[in-house]
Amino acid sequence: MKYGKALLLSAGMMLSSLSAANAATPDALIQAHHQRCGKPVFYAQTANHKKEVEICIITPSVSYSFGKKGAEHKEMDITVPANTTTYAYQNNQVISLQEFTVRNGDTSYQVSAWTNDEGTPFASLDVYQGTPETGKHLAEIRLDPNTVVNNISHSLAQEDVTESDSL
Repeated sequence: MKYGKALLLSAGMMLSSLSAANAATPDALIQAHHQRCGKPVFYAQTANHKKEVEICIITPSVSYSFGKKGAEHKEMDITVPANTTTYAYQNNQVISLQEFTVRNGDTSYQVSAWTNDEGTPFASLDVYQGTPETGKHLAEIRLDPNTVVNNISHSLAQEDVTESDSL
């Protein structure tokens, strides 16, 4: 356990030490994300680059964290059974949309990454009391689409993540 914390701390320090120029490049983000998370699902920084959200598969569970970029202890850091999470994936010639939802009690955290019909990328983190489909929308946090590491796909079904029919 002691070594795991040291590894997480060093990975967090490495990410926070990336220069501003490299922090926004997809290759640097992907490399840093893979060092912290063996099976990454999603990573992004908030629009102002002060906070980050990360979702990882830790079989048979899923970890979700949100908080200050590079901090060892996040504002929200939970691990839930994989079967309490869902993903949605739609890709056609006009748009692309991926969502991943983590349920923790009566609260749902949903990350979304999409491109509109002009090809412009967007990303957000939404928080709901209840489910996204029927619950109360509590917050929307805009994410910088240039920092998104997105591995939301149908392969998540192999990790006991349920595909949502919400799209």
